[in-house]
Amino acid sequence: MAPSREKKPPALKLLMVQLKNTQTSMDDIWRFVEGYERTTTASQVNVRLLSVDELWQKYGEILADIQAHDDFEDENEAFDKARLVYSDRYYYCKAFLMDRAKELQDPREADRSVRANEASAHGHGTLDHVRLPQITLQEFNGDIDEWISFRDLFTSLIHRKIDLPEVEKFHYLKGCLQGEPKSLIDSLKITKANYQIAWDLLLKRYDNSKLLKKRQVQALFNLPTLSKESVADLHTLIDGFEKVVQNLDQVVQPEDYKDLYSLTYSLLD
Repeated sequence: MAPSREKKPPALKLLMVQLKNTQTSMDDIWRFVEGYERTTTASQVNVRLLSVDELWQKYGEILADIQAHDDFEDENEAFDKARLVYSDRYYYCKAFLMDRAKELQDPREADRSVRANEASAHGHGTLDHVRLPQITLQEFNGDIDEWISFRDLFTSLIHRKIDLPEVEKFHYLKGCLQGEPKSLIDSLKITKANYQIAWDLLLKRYDNSKLLKKRQVQALFNLPTLSKESVADLHTLIDGFEKVVQNLDQVVQPEDYKDLYSLTYSLLD
């Protein structure tokens, strides 16, 4: 009877290739999370959620085999640093995918979460039994006339949520932007630190008090004139005037109305 032979451990080179392939698969999931879009389906989330645990376990096993291998002579410091990076990514990705999977399975869950956060922020212990409709975040393409409504809604639903991680706020922010404002922050990676940088860039570009005032005063002078008696045209003029005044109230201080002529002249000069 032939003597049994002990199974030789895989060559170090093969283990290094396996580690690299596993890292690549984990990087794919990280990029999916970083570039998450609102059009993503539940299946796209769930298939990655199913594999993230398996990949993390495989990564740990291969790394242990490498560091325990007889031919391994490198310092462990580089591998330990890499493991810390992938550990953070694993826990973040799994939590993020679990939350998204829950929302996609029951869209009302996102609405309940938002309203629960609002109740907590205002000191309410319970929610009203009436189920409110879900609020959709407004998109912003750089139109200065839409900035105030976008800013106020995003601030209320996302920016002021103290229990919402900054990196998730950044995901929501990028998903709302199109055109110029999107290009303005596209170079920033979705990280905790970069969220406030991105928000400040948008405020600097679009939260321009003088420009907002000027646009509203210009809108006031661009209202249609009445060339003939018409109830419909009169209502259109009044509605337009009220809209401009409401917008002005948000950017003009009460004392500014004391001399509307001077304000108008300085803005249109």
